[in-house]
Amino acid sequence: MAVTIALFVLVTPREALVSVVIVVGPLLGGLFFLAMLRFDRQATETEPGGADSFTT
Repeated sequence: MAVTIALFVLVTPREALVSVVIVVGPLLGGLFFLAMLRFDRQATETEPGGADSFTT
């Protein structure tokens, strides 16, 4: 309950928008990364494209 009140107080002022984005962005990115590790492990072990993507 105290954490909810603290978050409400931090998010309420308009001036806090940048701080919220700075904190929430990496949290969402971390959650996405953990989801990829859990559900699609192969996607984290490969790079996009092939080694010969520039050859014809």
